[in-house]
Amino acid sequence: MDSDLAQVGPRLRAVRRARGWSLEDLSSRAGMSPSTLSRLESGKRQASLELLLPLTRHLGIRIDDLVRPET
Repeated sequence: MDSDLAQVGPRLRAVRRARGWSLEDLSSRAGMSPSTLSRLESGKRQASLELLLPLTRHLGIRIDDLVRPET
C-alpha cells in the first residue's frame, strides 16, 4: 500500500502535464500555492483528502485514479 501512495504525486503530475497545465494553473484553480502542489507532486508533502479533492475535481479524475495499485 505504501508504494501505491508513493505514486500519487507522479500520477498527479502526469495528469496535470497531460492537460497542458502549469503548476500555477492547477494550484490557482484548486486554491493552493504552487509550492504546495509541487511538494505534493514530488512526494515531499503527504497527500490528504483536503488537498486531493480540489485537485482531482479540477483535473476531472477520481482519487481512485491516483491511488490505484499497479497491475
